[in-house]
Amino acid sequence: SDDGDEALVTLQSVMAADEPYVLMETAAAGLGITCLPTSVCRKALAEGRLVRVLPEWTAGSIETTILMPHRRGQLPAVRAVVDFLAERLGG
Repeated sequence: SDDGDEALVTLQSVMAADEPYVLMETAAAGLGITCLPTSVCRKALAEGRLVRVLPEWTAGSIETTILMPHRRGQLPAVRAVVDFLAERLGG
């Protein structure tokens, strides 16, 4: 509540998915709450389709690791994808 009281609640899962866009659309349809990366839900938040219910809380960050063969055995297309991801993800 707004006065700082704490409440213990028991959650009941209505569905599970490992695809963040499915979780976002499910929450936007009113089926419950979910934990999403900002990059996935930024537009839905701006449009008012989603509302952040715990603005002071974060689930942490995600680390992405790419494992691949030595450069000698790499296809140029694989190297291009890795370079693109590293640039986009800040690596």
